[in-house]
Amino acid sequence: MRSSLNATTALIITTLTAAQTTPSLITSAHQMAASLKSTYPTPSLAILPQPYWWWESGSTMDALLNYGIATGDQQYRSLLANTILNQATANNDFMTIDATGNDDQAWWALAALTAAESGVPVAAGTVSWLALAQNVFNEQKGRYDTSTCGGGLKWKINVGNGEDGWHYKSTISNGLFFQLAARLAKLTNDADALAWAEKAYDWVAGVGLIDEEFNVYDGTDDTKGCVDVQTDQWSYNTGVFLYGAAAMAAHTSDEKWITRTQGLVSAAERNFVKDGALFEAKCEGDGTCNLDQVSFKGTLARWMGAAAEVLPDVKDKIAELMLRSQYIKRIPRHQAHLEVCISEPSPSHPVKG
Repeated sequence: MRSSLNATTALIITTLTAAQTTPSLITSAHQMAASLKSTYPTPSLAILPQPYWWWESGSTMDALLNYGIATGDQQYRSLLANTILNQATANNDFMTIDATGNDDQAWWALAALTAAESGVPVAAGTVSWLALAQNVFNEQKGRYDTSTCGGGLKWKINVGNGEDGWHYKSTISNGLFFQLAARLAKLTNDADALAWAEKAYDWVAGVGLIDEEFNVYDGTDDTKGCVDVQTDQWSYNTGVFLYGAAAMAAHTSDEKWITRTQGLVSAAERNFVKDGALFEAKCEGDGTCNLDQVSFKGTLARWMGAAAEVLPDVKDKIAELMLRSQYIKRIPRHQAHLEVCISEPSPSHPVKG
């Protein structure tokens, strides 16, 4: 079996946002959110059980925050707020023992930013959600590596043995940094964040991780000058740039960002829809998706819904795409509780969030 934990939760959020909000969809979303909460070993913390990675808890928290935005059901707000503060660390930057990659840290920053954007109340005497997101942004600016390839974030934060991702400039790490910068710019009108969003996107496109048709590839090796693009395509890599580009378009009204968002929506449809359903082309056909990869298309779905909300230019296309999708209808009723199933990680893809 495979887990539909992130994928199903995030997809229902997108459908509610981009398509027609109906009582049946709200009921289904409510049931899925409740089932997700029931998986937490510690009821007061929205942390998934082992062997799920810590970054996936950050992502599912973001999904529950978006559930509240889409449905008006705010019963999980205090749980999510408590979890964000619990994981923030004394430095208010999410640098827990599990934050081994820039991507790990950034997923939690985006959850905090969603809390800020949606007005989740901040308890007296505690750090603001915006400050948490800004702290991560500022730390990652400091890690932006111009010593190789002219820029880009490394996948890993520390060198380790040098063989476990330190030399890999992963698209997801750079994409999350880009989206974080773009959304901070939109929320706060911060010129520095805006400039970094431009810089981050330009670097990724410049080394070929986003091509002229808006296909988005997995990463590149900085020991080889970033000339050997790893051409695997994963849906969340498309999604992270899609929503970031939409935020940039909404903030700047610059035609180039509208064009980029539209191109990324088309790439998502071209590469990750099969027979009317979202489809993780790299692994879903042969059933080899590992514990990370089962979540990717759900994250794409959530970010498509978010893009539709902030950018009218893509709203109709995304709504059409999601309305045509039979994904929700194809989930058997007995699986609608988002059961947590275990699958062995695949050694062929060096992804951990």
